[in-house]
Amino acid sequence: MRGPKHEAAQLNMVAIPRDIAADSVQWDGRQLEVRWKTDIEGYTNHVTKYSAEYLFDRSVKKSDVGSLRFRVNWNKRKMAELQHWISFEDYMNDDAKFAVAMRQLSILGMVFVKDIPDSREMVEKVATRMGPLRNTFYGPTWDVRSVPDAKNVAYTDKPLEFHMDLLYMNEPPGFQLLHCLQNSCEGGETLFSDTFQVERRMRNKYPDDADQLAETELCYEYAHDYANYKNTWPVLNYTELKNNKILRNVNYSPPFQGHTSTATWRKMMERMRKSPSPLGRFASILKSEQNVFETKLEPGQCVIFENRRVAHSRNQFNASSGQRWLAGAYVDEDALFSQFARCARDHPEAWEKTFADITTTSKSVGAAAREETKEQLDGAK
Repeated sequence: MRGPKHEAAQLNMVAIPRDIAADSVQWDGRQLEVRWKTDIEGYTNHVTKYSAEYLFDRSVKKSDVGSLRFRVNWNKRKMAELQHWISFEDYMNDDAKFAVAMRQLSILGMVFVKDIPDSREMVEKVATRMGPLRNTFYGPTWDVRSVPDAKNVAYTDKPLEFHMDLLYMNEPPGFQLLHCLQNSCEGGETLFSDTFQVERRMRNKYPDDADQLAETELCYEYAHDYANYKNTWPVLNYTELKNNKILRNVNYSPPFQGHTSTATWRKMMERMRKSPSPLGRFASILKSEQNVFETKLEPGQCVIFENRRVAHSRNQFNASSGQRWLAGAYVDEDALFSQFARCARDHPEAWEKTFADITTTSKSVGAAAREETKEQLDGAK
């Protein structure tokens, strides 16, 4: 039992009798009224009223908005067809179009915002439209620019291999934003690959390797004068649901891999002697040409992507040929789950339509992508 909306529960649920039952139920189209019998002591003639909004909130499945939500895996071809772009104006001021973008983000793990005003402060505006900024030792927002004697390879003009950010933390950021302010250098294209697509291929073709990556915890660390972080994660992190393994997230960041424990290293070496390394196979599939979606962000464009699903990398660029400046920010997973739930509640038309229906890309969705989407949607019901 709760007081006014947003207040904490006023009654411990263990006080509710096990044989409680409804004496009468009435629905007027906007509110459900339940009169109870065998109620809690001291609550004679107790009537509970449930608004339509309250009931809808509880009808939204976790699979629609949470970490185990329905997703569509993608490769290079599919992302080229399904990529979702929304203008900054619509993103900030049109709640219905914003809800569609959030639905696409929840499904694909990546969306793009365009026509952003030329200002360093814009990355914060785009981020906080979804939820509070995640503050780290980099600050609430940060910049990616080449600097002399950089301690982080991201701040050089060298190629940056596929990785996920801040896995050395206990709670890595859920979503990342990169807003392009300048990008006139030769090279410097940004590359993305869907690790959920990689896991599915490994699960189908190399199930033993997938199991190995779920059992093997790798260490990630960041150790400098001003910061010293260290953590371990399995590459594939599953949740058991009705005797099925459901992929929750992926942890892969070679540039920040630390010293693996002796026991883990021994197991990995024993496995490598018998067959190709599961981690090597994962990396090979991840960066295969058919799986990598490449783009060169232009000024005024921003990519938003799920940090522990979409691995990202960067091609080398010629710093003397122009300017390259990206502003970045993080938003935590909980904030996006809240935003997904709010959008599903306030704009059910965006959440209830099939994936193909809400795709707004000018390119037609290929027949194979449509069929796979339909099969996964049917399986998620």
